[in-house]
Amino acid sequence: MANPYGVLLRNPPFRRFGLGFLVSVIGDELTRVAFVWFVYEKTGSAEALGLLMLCFTGPIVVGGFLAGWLLDRFDRRLVMTLDNLTRGLAIALVPVLHLLGSLEVWHVYLAAAVHGLLMMISLAGTPTMILSLVPKEHLATANALETLGYSIGGVLGPALAGLLVAAIGAPATVTLDVAGYLLFALVLFRLKVALPVPTKRAAAPIGDAVRLLFGSPVLVATTFMFLVYNIGTGSVPVWLPILVEQKLGGGPELYGLLLSISFIGSVGATLVVGQLGGRVRLGLGIALAQTVSGALLLVFILAPEPVTAGILFFLWGAAAAPLTPWAQTLRMAIIPEAMRGRAFALLRMLMQSGRPIGGALAGFALPALGVAGTIGLVASMTVAGGIAGLLTKPLREAGRP
Repeated sequence: MANPYGVLLRNPPFRRFGLGFLVSVIGDELTRVAFVWFVYEKTGSAEALGLLMLCFTGPIVVGGFLAGWLLDRFDRRLVMTLDNLTRGLAIALVPVLHLLGSLEVWHVYLAAAVHGLLMMISLAGTPTMILSLVPKEHLATANALETLGYSIGGVLGPALAGLLVAAIGAPATVTLDVAGYLLFALVLFRLKVALPVPTKRAAAPIGDAVRLLFGSPVLVATTFMFLVYNIGTGSVPVWLPILVEQKLGGGPELYGLLLSISFIGSVGATLVVGQLGGRVRLGLGIALAQTVSGALLLVFILAPEPVTAGILFFLWGAAAAPLTPWAQTLRMAIIPEAMRGRAFALLRMLMQSGRPIGGALAGFALPALGVAGTIGLVASMTVAGGIAGLLTKPLREAGRP
């Protein structure tokens, strides 16, 4: 049997798309870490970090509706190209204002909000592009490679950002993200691949996707589970820098390193997931993976020093790795071509909305519950979401080999 990774990487359009995607993901991780540390250094406030997370991800509730309609109505390559150019310009304003001596915290909030408003275009556009670039029998592996791209970005981006922020400051660090946006925009613009003809239907841009979602127990279950899971991950940038400084005695380097370690675990597990392809019961695996990842986050309360924290972050990343590729493979089998832009935008919008909720929740919970209490709260919610998936029979039975 041919190596599924080798088959995909010998596909020039997919290889070029994947490279541009990876560079953009690394840049986004640089910006997130740089913005978090900039705001924390300026304010020293958990509430300020919660507000930053709200700016980063809150606007997806509006942007998701727009993204789905644009992706189904117009050429998806062009839409994603313009998205990258616009977000690159918004992020570029931060180092420019810094050079002019005019950068304020609210400028960072504004740049994060523009990023959040448009990020759903790439989040929903990437799986629609994968469907056009990859044959059906290799979709599970391609979805694993998408997750692997996020994981590699999560390994390289935070660690590099921690070093750069300590060396040159947060505003200068994000210039690399601007370069990543420009590169991905160029790759998309020059990509040669046969895409579906965009639909001219302008009415009810999201109504069909809503009906599809609530008509499928598998889509309902995975969307709810991932919403809860993202509440947990959305809280991490709020409580982790405080934990690093106050409990672990570190700075931006340790903060970035711990985030990278979690993604190293994700990379290893994702490689295994992609090699397996569709040879596992996907629905049951998703529910088990979320339950275990939540339990590991709960154990993190007991981490007394950096080495233990690093081990737990590695295991947490590995446990959560199968969630996205397996769930996305199930969704691709359910969602028809004509509404993939709207459907993926709706689903990812709903799931990603957990991140601002998690950020805001952590911002308000930390003063009242402390770091340990806040971690315990969001970890328990993650475990509960996994258990809910295990109790949902259509999901347990979905994606049989």
